[in-house]
Amino acid sequence: MNKQHKSAQQRGIEWTDYTWNPVGGCKHGCRWQMPDGSWAVCYAETIAERFTSGYPRGFAHHYWRPQALAEPLKLKTPAKIFLDSMSDLMGHWVPDDQVRQVLAICRAAHWHTFQLLTKNAPRLLHFEFPPNIWIGVSAPPSMMLGKRLSHAQRLKMLERQLEVLRKLDVSVRWMSIEPLSFDIAPYLEGAPLEWAVIGAATNGRRVYQPERAWVENLLALFDARGTPVFFKGNLEWDASAWRAAFPALEQRSLIEMP
Repeated sequence: MNKQHKSAQQRGIEWTDYTWNPVGGCKHGCRWQMPDGSWAVCYAETIAERFTSGYPRGFAHHYWRPQALAEPLKLKTPAKIFLDSMSDLMGHWVPDDQVRQVLAICRAAHWHTFQLLTKNAPRLLHFEFPPNIWIGVSAPPSMMLGKRLSHAQRLKMLERQLEVLRKLDVSVRWMSIEPLSFDIAPYLEGAPLEWAVIGAATNGRRVYQPERAWVENLLALFDARGTPVFFKGNLEWDASAWRAAFPALEQRSLIEMP
């Protein structure tokens, strides 16, 4: 597992404590069109291209790392663990048995909170999740699986994601709205979300801020429902109104740990 540094010098994933990737690689091929017409690639793909020792056959290859399965069990202090920062555990290419092995570790390490994020929401319906897994979906990209998505197709994907979340019996259902690339708030009315992460669009070192009104529309929606919001560090916002909230859940007792 990789501990996430959250200092000005070392910027990790702010909303988690550790990343854990017993499954690596992704075949979604997500791209986002930037305001200047350029295309941004997935941040995980960019990282994999830099660390080829861990991804010798490229990011679009499936990697199974059973030697990493026991890592959460060795960490006795309760932590938030993002279990697929360099993959998508629900990706269609990941065998069912591997998914079940990962979920079994999550169930055994019940003192941790595992944060799952997927772009393949329908597959979530094929598994049962322990209460210490937060189930999240990503805002639709501009391109996926080698195909450019029209606005209507992105909305259809979003509709399907929310439909799946409504059917899940899990403790926290959440959404990563990073990047916030269109005014998504009107389409989240009645969405079954207990948490939301909002961020800007990035293309390498370049950062494209969303329209302020788009963020304000989301905040109005979530505030009306009491849904906590977490701002990614790449979002420009007033310091006095900065959001870094998490779902309000009971802390798991240390006594329960083995």
